[in-house]
Amino acid sequence: MKLFKYILVCSIGALALSSCKGDYLETQPTSSVGDKVAENTPTGIVGLVNGLHNMMYSYGFGQVFGAGIPSLNYQLDMLGDDVINTRPAYHMGVYRWIDHRNTKGGDVLNFKAWDCYYTIIMHANAAINGIKRNLSQEERDQNLVKYAYGEALGIRAYAYHCLVQLFAKRYDATTASQDLGVILRTDENYSKQYEPAPRATVAAVYDQIEADLKLSLELLKPLKQKATRNHLTYSTVAGIAARVAMCKADYAQAITYAKEAIADKTHALNGESLTNGFNDYTAPEWMWGYRQGEDQNYYYTSFYAQYSYNYNAHNRSLRYAVNRSLYDKLGAKDIRRKWFVCADLGDKIPEDGAPEYFEVNKNGVNLWEVTGQSMKFKSRANTNTFGDVVIMRLAEMYYILAEAQARSGQESNAQKTLFDIVKTRDADFTQPTETGTALIDLIFLHKRIDLIYEGVRFFDMKRLGTPPKRLEAANFNHLKAYMGENAYKVAIARNSGSNASEIPTTADDPRWQFSIPYQEIVGNKLCEQNP
Repeated sequence: MKLFKYILVCSIGALALSSCKGDYLETQPTSSVGDKVAENTPTGIVGLVNGLHNMMYSYGFGQVFGAGIPSLNYQLDMLGDDVINTRPAYHMGVYRWIDHRNTKGGDVLNFKAWDCYYTIIMHANAAINGIKRNLSQEERDQNLVKYAYGEALGIRAYAYHCLVQLFAKRYDATTASQDLGVILRTDENYSKQYEPAPRATVAAVYDQIEADLKLSLELLKPLKQKATRNHLTYSTVAGIAARVAMCKADYAQAITYAKEAIADKTHALNGESLTNGFNDYTAPEWMWGYRQGEDQNYYYTSFYAQYSYNYNAHNRSLRYAVNRSLYDKLGAKDIRRKWFVCADLGDKIPEDGAPEYFEVNKNGVNLWEVTGQSMKFKSRANTNTFGDVVIMRLAEMYYILAEAQARSGQESNAQKTLFDIVKTRDADFTQPTETGTALIDLIFLHKRIDLIYEGVRFFDMKRLGTPPKRLEAANFNHLKAYMGENAYKVAIARNSGSNASEIPTTADDPRWQFSIPYQEIVGNKLCEQNP
């Protein structure tokens, strides 16, 4: 365990010393207190939790990976079938389902995800342990401490839920008590959290997640909620709980929690706000996100250096077009069409588009993804990589609610819920009359478009056991018509044969599971590798 302990200690140290200036967080950061004070005073505990939030934004996934959890989420979408690649691009190892199954490498997707989430967990454990064991009852009764406690529990639950979805089998009530989950390191084993430990079962991990969420909700509900979206609130934790319930197919609980999240009137559906570049965490639909402070310039490792259409950096990360089988079903007035440039439809390249990203040949033909390049994310200026990042949006809660209602036999309620959200995107959208599978398909059509590049699709595919079917996307036919037979053949080859040989074809394919990083396996002899 020594090697991985070193990795985690370094990560936690960097996190603890990170800056939280300006309006990024309004309370005192970890860097303002000594290490020994951090876990022993209310001020220090709050600083630990603030550093935890900073991690969500600043964790480095590498120069062509980007910084922060949204960078990881963007790459998770590359594992799915909502984004289609037909041209040379970065992250092809991710797209081809190779990187997350690497059992030897260090700087690849599975290592980054494991290290990131466990660093968050260890930091949360430090705060929770400090509250439970180092503070007096009078100090624990302070609202500031209670709020920090609720946030730490909520974020720990969030991190474990991400880990168990990535590194374990999907939740199955009949096998969860036998299926291997991930290693449970909590404040209860705080003194031994760097020692070798086996993987807990999927059921045990979910029990821990649900216990953390239950207590987090109890702590946060009676307190005055933080006004800024870089803190967890009662509604945000309810949103996490709704995600967890869906993974367990507990649709009654999913309905309850989704409604709790939606009930917070500080958030509101607003279609017009969707086209401002997704760079402002004050947008009405944002439930959880992070503001980039002026002192937090990550340059080429920034999320916006990788995934914004207007900043000329590593824009090859953007060579993944929207699945045209989804896009082509949108209404003509649907504002989400503004997120994409479809050269085959005559869409104009934006004047502020990065030259490399929107490369054209001498005949004016777009040389990159001609069937729907992304314009969803926009850096605040084409001269810098600044922009806020989103973790959770209100839209997701509506789609969770609609799906849970539909699967619970409440189809009329599901139709109304879907209408309530889609009408804010498409003024011509009418209340659906579909039922059964057709209704579920319609819900997912809009959910997949709405949350594209936000890391939701992979988790949905895994919980439902639905392998990606990229060749069914209409992109290839559009490409043939626009650029000819040769371009079509090249694109097909990039998505079939040996280039697609690692993609799962069944619900129970072991390739759904991320490989446990080599560093953990070597250092922790009690940890069993995935198949």
